[in-house]
Amino acid sequence: MLARRTIHKLAIGCALACALLVSAMSGAAAAQAGDVTQPAAHAQARYYSSYGEPEPLTLPQSPSAPDETPWLPIAVSIALALVVVLAGATRVRRLRVRRRRAARVSA
Repeated sequence: MLARRTIHKLAIGCALACALLVSAMSGAAAAQAGDVTQPAAHAQARYYSSYGEPEPLTLPQSPSAPDETPWLPIAVSIALALVVVLAGATRVRRLRVRRRRAARVSA
């Protein structure tokens, strides 16, 4: 029991230390990245503007939907799903009845 408490306290201490280190490092990295981001963004904007104005994108046209909905496969899949659910429920019910009978006999 004592070893479990020691390990638990050690794990909590390590987690807190890691969280503090990550928060400290991410703040320093963000401050350094903020200084460099502006000139890099301007350089990238100049590079992309050298290509000229882009042409507007056209949205792709979806294929036309078929006139008939395949009702037979939909109905068959729903029926099979219901059969699977009902078979599972029947098995659970039988198992509960058996357990009740066994509990009454052994008591």
